[in-house]
Amino acid sequence: MPRDAIHIRKLTSDDLAAVTRIDEKITGQERKDLWAKRLDAYEGIRPPWACLVAEYDGRVVGFVFGWTSGWEFGIRGEVGWIDIIGVDPVYRGKGIGRALLEAFIENAQERRGIEQIFTLVDPDDAEINQFFASLGFTPGKMKHMQKRIVP
Repeated sequence: MPRDAIHIRKLTSDDLAAVTRIDEKITGQERKDLWAKRLDAYEGIRPPWACLVAEYDGRVVGFVFGWTSGWEFGIRGEVGWIDIIGVDPVYRGKGIGRALLEAFIENAQERRGIEQIFTLVDPDDAEINQFFASLGFTPGKMKHMQKRIVP
């Protein structure tokens, strides 16, 4: 698929149905309420350039939710975060995810002067690890910590 056939634009509330549809294809679960809440939260907090959708042939086929932070988690200065990326499985391997992240990174550099982008991935998910590695992401120095809380 030629890169110019992919149109990247700001995500809007009108994209809720498409994002929900893509998520359901990926997860096998219908989570419209979760996505509606997420869109509401992002509209007031996240920079509009950090939440994007990819259109191909007039249809939304992918999305990325991102944000920026400054001086959080012990990281000096402002950085970008990739929160979640989803691409309709039918369109995977066609440059959709790459186009979304390249647009996010370009926006982060041009609009905020950001020099570092972070994300968290499951180390056992080879597909997502290969995807981010193909875009130049490498394991960082931060260590993920968690505590299981059992009732």
